[in-house]
Amino acid sequence: MRTPFRSFGYKFSGYFMEYGPLEAESLEAAKAQIRQRLGVTRLPLGLQVWDLAERPLTRWRVAAAS
Repeated sequence: MRTPFRSFGYKFSGYFMEYGPLEAESLEAAKAQIRQRLGVTRLPLGLQVWDLAERPLTRWRVAAAS
């Protein structure tokens, strides 16, 4: 049985803009998806990733990073 997808948001350290939602099975899968979106092998230092069920997006929202 597949794990249901959850929604995650993320924010760069020192910035107020929040990005999301992105759908993933787990926090680790969400981080892998963010690395792929950003085109990097390591996430930037201080990047915050959270489950939107615990805390919804509250600041400016951006659907996808470019």
